[in-house]
Amino acid sequence: MATAIDRFLRYEENFLNSTRIISRSLTRLTEANGNVDLVIATAVEIESELSETEGYLKAMDVEHRTVAPQEKKSTQEKVQEYRSEYREMLQTFKTTKYNAEALALRGGGAASRNKLINTNARLDSSTATLEQSRRLVAETEGIGSNILTDMTQQREILLDADDKVEETRGYTKQASGILTMMENRAFYHKLCVYIWILILFVAICCVIYFGFIAPNEKTSTPTATTRH
Repeated sequence: MATAIDRFLRYEENFLNSTRIISRSLTRLTEANGNVDLVIATAVEIESELSETEGYLKAMDVEHRTVAPQEKKSTQEKVQEYRSEYREMLQTFKTTKYNAEALALRGGGAASRNKLINTNARLDSSTATLEQSRRLVAETEGIGSNILTDMTQQREILLDADDKVEETRGYTKQASGILTMMENRAFYHKLCVYIWILILFVAICCVIYFGFIAPNEKTSTPTATTRH
């Protein structure tokens, strides 16, 4: 199963591939030399690639929030760097497109002008639709981000609870060992008491026998012999 850092690196790779495509397309747009069809085709290509690039950037921004703590700082710095790079590319595209269209209008006639106007109108319409989609995506990302944050917090709580359970389990095992040791010690103490009681009982029996019974037996035996 792919981790957050794996997904981040995949989006980063796609982002960098898109920036390279945009860089080549900007060069082609600069060198269009008033070719209206080339200007239009290249501008549309760059618009599409910029949209993809922004999507990858947003995806990286979402993923970096859920990476491991030791990786969070580096991924956050990358997101900030790529965000600045994206803004610069967007501004460069607007400037380059404006200059390329101006050159095409100067070199072309009314047909070129109408083609550019119609193309820009379609692009504006597509951009408006795209912006609406982006807002919906942003709202979804916000909800997803909140869910991810809650899940991360819950995960930390569960991990902390698991650590406490393990700690409690260790204390329980330690207490169980102490109780077992105390039970064994009590058993041996009780055994020693029983042994001492037995020894004392035997000693008392010996004292009674040798102190009272045995002397009486010795004195009574000669008496019985004399009568015969």
